[in-house]
Amino acid sequence: MVLKQKRRRKKVLITGGTGFIGSNFVYKFLELGYDVHLLVRLESNFWRIAPIKKKVKLHYADLCNAEEVNKLIKKLKPQIILHFAAYGAYQRKQQDIALTINTNLLGTINLVNALSEIKFDCFIYTGSSSEYGIKNKLMKEIDILEPVNLYGITKAAGTMYCQYMSRKFNLPIVIMRPFAVYGYFEDQDRLIPTIIKNNLTNTKLNLSNPNFVRDFIFIEDIIDAYLKAIKKIKKIKGEIFNLGTGKQFKIDEVANLVKKIAHSYTEFCYGKVAPVQLEPKIWVADISKAKKLLNWRPKYNLEEGLRKDIDWFRKNLLLYK
Repeated sequence: MVLKQKRRRKKVLITGGTGFIGSNFVYKFLELGYDVHLLVRLESNFWRIAPIKKKVKLHYADLCNAEEVNKLIKKLKPQIILHFAAYGAYQRKQQDIALTINTNLLGTINLVNALSEIKFDCFIYTGSSSEYGIKNKLMKEIDILEPVNLYGITKAAGTMYCQYMSRKFNLPIVIMRPFAVYGYFEDQDRLIPTIIKNNLTNTKLNLSNPNFVRDFIFIEDIIDAYLKAIKKIKKIKGEIFNLGTGKQFKIDEVANLVKKIAHSYTEFCYGKVAPVQLEPKIWVADISKAKKLLNWRPKYNLEEGLRKDIDWFRKNLLLYK
């Protein structure tokens, strides 16, 4: 019991902890009893973690400033580091070229370099399925990366740097490549929150092409994968893992499933929203590596995940007004 309690009080540093995915990890690691620290910006919006903000320790620093990052890491000496801070994933409104490069690449380099100067247990870099670009089959971790936008390019570069540093200095670093994550606290402008919100309010909904596809993965499955990676870090350091379900769904399939679950009569109008990037006919993860090395597989299929997500949205609609 004493050893278990000591493990749970390890320092966890989370970047991007006020964002969609990061905030879910903040809640989870507090629930597990860890000593949770967040690296945040002065302009950070804390609406997602407002109820628990006093339970975490905030550190204001700019990831793009190497000196600030070095100072923080040497002072804090975190044992587990989860890196979610990113810019450019929301293509419709995040188009700043310099900010994309600085946040996704320079910020990652500064963080990894600073960590290389201390002893730590585990660093997980969050990459993206956008690193792959357009493929005509299941995407595997060994595939050639051919991103079609700057976000994917910078995330791929971040992945390569993390893997390089892990191998060169034998650092406990692992890279996760989540596919289309959905769940609690997702940005209201994203696809699934938009579909859910409009169905719960029976509001007419404009969408893009009904045949666009994604491999949708529920946030609770993502958290489970990271927790397994932390436990197995000594055996998997330097590795890259796809996190998806291994099955893709069309936009109209998702919309109709939400409509069924919500018992809605919302009207969908396709072709009213222009696409923001080249869209593949196949966008699905090969998750065989995660199954084998992490002993992980998704617990939720799309309908099960959406049911939990919709229940959460029913209780938290006021956050999205």
